[in-house]
Amino acid sequence: MNFKKTKNVIFTFFISLFTVCLISSGIVKASALPAKYNMDLDFNANTKTVTGSEEVKIKNSTSTDLKNMVFHLYPDSYNKKETMPSQVGISSTQSLTEAQKGDISISKVLVNDKQVSFTQDNQVLKISLNNNFKSNEDIKVYMEFKLKLPMSTSRLGYIDNDVSLTNWYPILSMYNEKENKWDENTFNVVGESNYSDVGDYNVNLKVPKNYVVASTGKETEKSSEKDTKVMNLNASNVRDFIIIMSPNYKVLSKEIDGINVNSYYISKPGEDDSATAQNVLDSAVDAVKFFSQQFGKYPYDELDLMETHLSGGAMEYPQIIQMPMYPQKIQNSSNDDVSYEDSFISQAAVHEVGHQWWYVTVGNNEFKEPFLDESITSFSTAYYFEKTSGEYSSNSIIPMISSYNGANVARIASLYKFPSISSGVDKFDNDSTGAGYNLVIYGKGALLMQDLRKRVGDAAFLNIMQTYFKEYKFKNASIDDFLGVIEKVSGKTVSDAIRACLNSDNYTADKLKLTDDQIQKIADQQKKDRLKNLEKNKGLILGSILLRQLNGEKIILVTSSNLTDDEKKSIDAITKNEIFDSNKISLKQDKDLTDNDISNNNIILIGNPWKNKAFNSIKNVLPVAINKDGISSNGFSFKSENINGAFTIKNPKNTNKLIFVLFWTKDNSIYTDLDWYTGSQFTISIDNKQFFKGNF
Repeated sequence: MNFKKTKNVIFTFFISLFTVCLISSGIVKASALPAKYNMDLDFNANTKTVTGSEEVKIKNSTSTDLKNMVFHLYPDSYNKKETMPSQVGISSTQSLTEAQKGDISISKVLVNDKQVSFTQDNQVLKISLNNNFKSNEDIKVYMEFKLKLPMSTSRLGYIDNDVSLTNWYPILSMYNEKENKWDENTFNVVGESNYSDVGDYNVNLKVPKNYVVASTGKETEKSSEKDTKVMNLNASNVRDFIIIMSPNYKVLSKEIDGINVNSYYISKPGEDDSATAQNVLDSAVDAVKFFSQQFGKYPYDELDLMETHLSGGAMEYPQIIQMPMYPQKIQNSSNDDVSYEDSFISQAAVHEVGHQWWYVTVGNNEFKEPFLDESITSFSTAYYFEKTSGEYSSNSIIPMISSYNGANVARIASLYKFPSISSGVDKFDNDSTGAGYNLVIYGKGALLMQDLRKRVGDAAFLNIMQTYFKEYKFKNASIDDFLGVIEKVSGKTVSDAIRACLNSDNYTADKLKLTDDQIQKIADQQKKDRLKNLEKNKGLILGSILLRQLNGEKIILVTSSNLTDDEKKSIDAITKNEIFDSNKISLKQDKDLTDNDISNNNIILIGNPWKNKAFNSIKNVLPVAINKDGISSNGFSFKSENINGAFTIKNPKNTNKLIFVLFWTKDNSIYTDLDWYTGSQFTISIDNKQFFKGNF
């Protein structure tokens, strides 16, 4: 899963990471019980319920004769707020309404066509077998059930007619042969708890005829009647099965190396529906190609990314990804946060695609060892952005090091103590904000992967990752298995060192310490990314000239050769500003500026047409007429002898360059309160009492 980095609580925690205390997990691998699922289901759109039957054919590949069978019933976690996997959108004092509660009820169970006794409690279905399920034998379990969906923005649920079926059906548990017991862990409120073998699924689902259905695997319309249709959903070698559907879905698609990637979005009247969905599609396609090249080919022939009502982030499942609601793109929106949302959506899409390698293909016990899915995927996401957007881009590895290391770590470690990188999700249950889980698993765990990369070098590191992917494809791995691959490729010394880091009570990634130059480059790149996103969504802005300077483009600052002493002092003060720094740009007086200078450079004009000759030479092509008694434009007109401000336009002599104007009408009335990161193209002050911002 990818948690949304909210600007207030979570993001603050992200940039001041806690030092962690590491505890070894001692995982014992479970034995495989290959299963084939056949389901016949009926979805009632009015009551938001699913009724039907499930037949599971299972082979006992253990060496143990089994006396009972266990299935997880994760929908029962939605019975009460305290056990819900996600409580986003529900206040701590708010009780669940009946509509917000989810539930699954088992009404009948047969084993090899004979009735058996069963119990349903604490998210677990226990089936007592009439005869032992012997090693190497096959068994058929049949059950009938009814699922009530919660009205919810969590992973399982519906809003209006948009429906997400995740962790929704009775799924076979994992049997631990060494401990002679089934996995009966409930779905934890923090993180994920998925842990299952791959299986095959054949599902027939009856739905209203106007519903668009996407699922793990492939979808085919099997039959239809007046108001309903039956969809056949089929998948092989998957460790879970998901259905997401709505009458409001539209889809964009693209093929990459024989893989169909689909981006489904909820059509919203009056909005630019498809822009974000296209960005999601492009990001996913690029990520599939990248991860296939780096780690091993994506093993399926389809991948769906679904816009849903999910709050708090995005969520991975086999061949299907549950995305959050996309930022609204109403024409002429003034919402400057759109750029932040777009950045998160793109990063989330890449992260969840990464999970198709780490959890979907190479499985693990997410409850016990989230390092293997979340930490490795977080690193993989940052690695993708490093290679595709640059090593200092906002979502790449070096900025991650800056966020999760440094002076804040020691300070906060003196106040808080969190579980280790190798800890299970239940060890974070007392972490009410979720920050500890994010910081340890998404942060420190990812840095440990970069630490490994630095120790062995890129070639050996990729060998480790490719070997791990190949050896544990469609299997479940443990941390010990991963360390075993490290030892196999790079030797016991490296493997022992990584194990020591996992078990250290003070892993701070000292080998990844950044230089002052790297820290400055991170800061510059953050400015670039912010300005680029603003410019992408708003067009030219005041900070566009700063973006050109950060990109290394040449800029000439032009002042009048006829300034008063007070104006000279004010301009000297202005040139101390980050954008006007004379160490980074060229300074010229108006009398020395040539037409060639204007045509081939970005220009900053300071003053007004009657004091600055360069200003005067282009005044007729400016969008604002500036006179001693006021200013005017197509959209506004102001009369006053004391007006100052700034604006950005394309250079009329070279549209690939910019002109930034800082003007005043009264001597020494210079506008200095510039906000480079606003979505506005101009800012105007009248008598230092009235202030206006906008775009031409």
